[in-house]
Amino acid sequence: MTTIASRHPRAVRAASPLWRGLADGAGIVLAYVPFGTALGAALARTGLPPGLSWSSSPLLFGGAAQLVAVQLLAGGAPAVVVVAASLVVNARLLLYSASLAPYARGWPRRWRWAGAYLLVDPVYALAMGRFAGADDDGEPRGRLRYYLAAGATMWVGWSVLTGAGVVLGGLLPAWLPLGLAAPLTFLVLLLPMLAGRAAYAAALVGGVVALLAAGLPLGLGLLCGAGAGVVAGVVAEGRHA
Repeated sequence: MTTIASRHPRAVRAASPLWRGLADGAGIVLAYVPFGTALGAALARTGLPPGLSWSSSPLLFGGAAQLVAVQLLAGGAPAVVVVAASLVVNARLLLYSASLAPYARGWPRRWRWAGAYLLVDPVYALAMGRFAGADDDGEPRGRLRYYLAAGATMWVGWSVLTGAGVVLGGLLPAWLPLGLAAPLTFLVLLLPMLAGRAAYAAALVGGVVALLAAGLPLGLGLLCGAGAGVVAGVVAEGRHA
């Protein structure tokens, strides 16, 4: 008996975890086109060598941490401050990984390490939306293929977008306000995370403290804002509980 799958192999292929991950990741990359290129153009004007600025995209693969690290480096901050600020900003990924852990059971250890590297906000949102939804078939290999396909697609896409922005940044007129690209990208990256009282408290307190401390040397205002935001979020979460 001829089945639907045998008559429509392309439909089955497109619906596989690998191809769905590629498609979902590509959709996120398209949505990030204006912000990735604008961020790359802003990086080109930080005073750092263009290659060094761009390398933060594939190395860090995290828009928020990337912005903090490059801005601190451009401000002359020592390496210990840059690393500390990046760790504080990415502390939320510990919570992401904890919530994804039950769905990653059965993944080989080497692929769990690769998954940790690819874990950023949009990858987490896509993975949780699929793994916790009705589309999930509960098969570890399928989950792994979806996760790696979506994450790798966004990794390549983000690197290409910021690289294009770095190249175009030297061709754009000087009067364009590319300095606004950093805070606007921060805002775009932050909005999907604002879910609950703790997230709003962290965003509000962190933003206010960073603004008030903007005059500190070596870009320490960003580090103060990030630290204050984390503390505010923890306090708000504790009171709500």
